[in-house]
Amino acid sequence: MKKTFKILSLVLALSLILAGCSGKSADKSSTDDVAPAVPEDEEITLKVTFFEAGFGRAWQEWLKEEFEAKHPNVTIELVGDANLVETITPMIESGVDAPDVFMTNGSGWEEWGPQGLVLDLTSLYEEVVPGTDMTLNEYITDVAKDKFFFDLGEELGGVKKYAVPWSAGPMSVVYNAKMFKEYGWEYPETWEEFEALCEEIKAAGIAPLTYPGKYPNYVRPFIRAWQLQDMGEEKFFGEFKNPTSPEIYNDPAILNAFSKFKSLFDNGWIMEGTTALDHTQVQMEFINNKVAMILNGYWLEQEMSEAWPEGYEIVMAPVPQAGKIDKPVAFMNMPDYMAIYGKTKHPEVAKEFLLFSLSPESCEMFAKLAGGLRPFKYDLDNVDVTDFTKSCQDVVGNSNYYQFTDASSNPLMFKTLGNDYLTQISTGEMTPEKAAEEFYKEAQTHYEQTKEDLGL
Repeated sequence: MKKTFKILSLVLALSLILAGCSGKSADKSSTDDVAPAVPEDEEITLKVTFFEAGFGRAWQEWLKEEFEAKHPNVTIELVGDANLVETITPMIESGVDAPDVFMTNGSGWEEWGPQGLVLDLTSLYEEVVPGTDMTLNEYITDVAKDKFFFDLGEELGGVKKYAVPWSAGPMSVVYNAKMFKEYGWEYPETWEEFEALCEEIKAAGIAPLTYPGKYPNYVRPFIRAWQLQDMGEEKFFGEFKNPTSPEIYNDPAILNAFSKFKSLFDNGWIMEGTTALDHTQVQMEFINNKVAMILNGYWLEQEMSEAWPEGYEIVMAPVPQAGKIDKPVAFMNMPDYMAIYGKTKHPEVAKEFLLFSLSPESCEMFAKLAGGLRPFKYDLDNVDVTDFTKSCQDVVGNSNYYQFTDASSNPLMFKTLGNDYLTQISTGEMTPEKAAEEFYKEAQTHYEQTKEDLGL
């Protein structure tokens, strides 16, 4: 991946100081195949709580069975929680019913790490991943490092790691490959070709594109790709993600992205009624051949597993090339993470469980049992997975695509996509110009308030 131009994060250092806590570092272990030592002379129960949603629980059940087989004195207590995104915060911050290990989504670990509420896993990243000859530092992809490597500044120990990726994969355009074959369409390389394709699809009486209109965050791969393509690599990964002033959020790329979004509606390329539909409703329209392409993620096939017709074919594709980036752009969505509660009674067992869950075999089983992908250096050559999963894996690792994420651990970054503005643009209630103006004002407020909160 391209260098991500991280600044020395004085902000994060001050955040750590103001929190009044010093995250307790884990002791560095040996680099055996499974390095952290698990006591064998006591019965241990490890509570593992996970967000039970689109990926189901079959993979966690497999992890439990395999780990317990390796360590007969350890019992893995699995707790699936469909509301874990909401319930994990009070558990971790109060300690009541807190799990030893948890798998969820969001960015809570960024706040909890410096406070000591989750374990410092920096030394774990120096350990060899089971089934490989690579340390976790070497095994994780560069795109994932951009999110999970937390820079506290040299005076406070440099880069820290408080979490490991659970699931991550592409969020982009998914197209109906069967329909494309029937009409002789080809997915384009450039944005100009994409616009021509949309016109061709529309002329055939089919809606070119849709997304879950009630949840405009699904437009993220377009908005972020357009901003990256307009700004260029250095500005996007530098000032945009690590701002030294809020002026970057008044960059022309912001207005251009809003304007480009509006053009999708102005040109009649968005399926009629999209703005009123949720993700399930719009996905059913895609399944029922009402629309040729949908903005969605690598979880789509698994999430709608009971609805697909026999013989369906869908493919994940990158955002076509445009602007200052000379390749199609692949946006990596990585909201899911795994972490260890800071006050667990069994830190070494928990760390070994995490390390075991990252092995190539575990990643292969995650693809097989849950249809999920992970940002590590493994392949699916010997795994019986669907063609859609293979297409997602191709987008993750294809050197002909520019992989990136918009994640940032810098609290000064204005991470908001502008969902409310996107909704109002889509319904004609707001112009792109007004949206850009309001976005900038909101970014200014966020920047100044964050500086004040951190005492800068």
